[in-house]
Amino acid sequence: MTAPSPAAANRIVYYAFPNAKIQGGQKMILRHVETLRDLGFNAIYWTTKATTLPTWLSHHVPVEYSTPIRRGDVVVLPEDAVNSIATVAGLDHPVVIFCQNQFILAAFALDALDRFPASRSPTFMAVGQGQAATIGRLYPHAPVEVVPCFADDRLFRPAAEKSPAIAYMPKKRGLEPKIIRGLLRKLHARHAGRPWLEIDGKPEAEVAEALAGAELYLSLSRFESVGMSTLEAMASGCVCAGFTGVGGQDYATPANGFWAPDDDCEAGADALARAADVVLAGGPPLRRLREAGEETARAWSYARFRDALEETWMRLAPGARLKDGPLD
Repeated sequence: MTAPSPAAANRIVYYAFPNAKIQGGQKMILRHVETLRDLGFNAIYWTTKATTLPTWLSHHVPVEYSTPIRRGDVVVLPEDAVNSIATVAGLDHPVVIFCQNQFILAAFALDALDRFPASRSPTFMAVGQGQAATIGRLYPHAPVEVVPCFADDRLFRPAAEKSPAIAYMPKKRGLEPKIIRGLLRKLHARHAGRPWLEIDGKPEAEVAEALAGAELYLSLSRFESVGMSTLEAMASGCVCAGFTGVGGQDYATPANGFWAPDDDCEAGADALARAADVVLAGGPPLRRLREAGEETARAWSYARFRDALEETWMRLAPGARLKDGPLD
C-alpha cells in the first residue's frame, strides 16, 4: 500500500485479499461493493494480482489491482489484513475496519490497530450486535457501526419437496460430524438411515440447492461472529440443530432450532435426534419450527442489510454517493 496520490477523489475502497478457498467474509465484501454501487455510491473492490478472485459465487464489481490510494478515499480493510492496517495507521486517511470476526481481530489485529493515534481511531464496521459489543469493549472510544450480514433470500429458499437428508458444513469442525453421526446411529437408531449431505466447498448456487432440498441441517458453527450458514439453512426451510458457535446466540432460540453447548457432541446428537423426531412426526410442531426459522432468517434479510448499508455510508461518506440509483 502506497501513500495517497494527489488526485482528488471521494471513493469507498474495499481492500480484499482473497484466495482460491470459499470464504464467507469475501462474499460479504463483494456484496457490500455490489450493493453500494447499486445504491449510487462510488465503491470499488481493491486487490492484488497475486490474489484469486472468487469464482464460486456470482458478482459484478469493478476491481482495481494494486492502484495507489487517492486523496479523499475511504479505506475499508478486513480485520485480518494486519500489514495493511499497520500501514494506514500512519497515513492521514479515513479508515474503516470491516470486522467480520471478533476472534480473528483479537488473535491477530490488535497490535496493528494499536498503532493508530488516539486522536484518529478507525471506525469499526461489525456484522452483528454481539460482535459489536466485543469490539466496543476492546476499543471503547472508537465508533462501531453495525451493518448486519444476511442470508440471501434472493437465492436461499425452500424447495417444493424435501428429502430426508441431514445437510452439514464441516469446514470449521471436521471431527464433530463424524462423532455426532456415530452417536446418532447408536443412541437414536430410528434415524440411522437418514442420508448425510456434506455441502462444504461447493459454489453458492449449489449450496442453496442442497439446503433447499434437505429436511435437516446440523449446525457446526465455531468461533462465529453470527453464523451465516445456519441462517441460510433456516431461510431454506431446514430444521436446524447443533452448535451456535457463540455468534449464533444473536438469533438461536428454542423456537427456531435445537441447540447444544458448543463442543458437546453427545448433546449435539441428542439435539439432532429431537429435530429429526419433529420432522418425522410432521404436523403443527414442524410447521411452527420452520416458520420460526424462516422468520429468523427474514430478520437477517438482504433488504435489512441494504437499508443498514445505505444508512451507514450516508453518515460515513455522503460525498461518495454520486447518484440516487445504480452506477453500473
